[in-house]
Amino acid sequence: MSATNSAPEKSGDKIVLDLETKKTFEEVGGQHNRHLLGVSLVGVYSYNKDKYRGFKEEEFGELLELIKNSKLIIGFNSKSFDFTVLQPYFKDFDLFSINHLDILEEVVYALGHRLKLETIAQSTLGHGKSGEGLDAIYYYKQGDWDSLIKYCLDDVKVTKEIYDYGREHGHIWYQNAGRKEKIMARWANGNGKTIAEKIKEALKDGQQLEIEYMDEAGNDSVRKIDIQRIYDGKVKAYCHLRGAVRVFDIDKIKKAQAVGQMSSWQKTLI
Repeated sequence: MSATNSAPEKSGDKIVLDLETKKTFEEVGGQHNRHLLGVSLVGVYSYNKDKYRGFKEEEFGELLELIKNSKLIIGFNSKSFDFTVLQPYFKDFDLFSINHLDILEEVVYALGHRLKLETIAQSTLGHGKSGEGLDAIYYYKQGDWDSLIKYCLDDVKVTKEIYDYGREHGHIWYQNAGRKEKIMARWANGNGKTIAEKIKEALKDGQQLEIEYMDEAGNDSVRKIDIQRIYDGKVKAYCHLRGAVRVFDIDKIKKAQAVGQMSSWQKTLI
């Protein structure tokens, strides 16, 4: 992580942030005038509250208090775009004084070039954004707040899931010339274990795992598994949800934690 991100953490919340603008670059004379775009909505996920929320302009005072009391802001292109667009609303507070992890900045550090959020989301999560940026401006100009809030919070959710995936696995994914490749996640659990390490440890110690698993359609389910074998990035295990032996891709396991010893009959199968 960058020097800013490696600063000692203070007490407070972690929040994921994304915003939508009132105007297009064309309307303000180009990207160099991004500070003139205006903000229609700021979407936030709070880890402390486990809650998503959209803030309209009249609620920015409350938003500022949330930001001030956060130990970390997480976003995608959030330093050069989101905070630059949002800063004019807070004349007396420097948004850049808050500890900040910009995932795009980490991508550029690893690869030397930028990638779209959609590209990383499709490779890492199996699904992406719910629309295009111009959709949000259209919703704002039409006064369709329900659609605007949903669009913005969908982007927050995608960013959060990419952050969580990198924290748990130590990497995220992208497509390079048709081949899936890793991007190191420097924000991974510093004192914890990656999911691959947790799986190896569970097999060695005969521990049952509870996992959050993403299927081919991008749907998540929580399962308890008794591991039989680990091979080629896969786990062969008895799945208590399905009542049968299944094979799981390690890269599609979003969370994993030991929940006790394996069933006694399972140990005889290993």
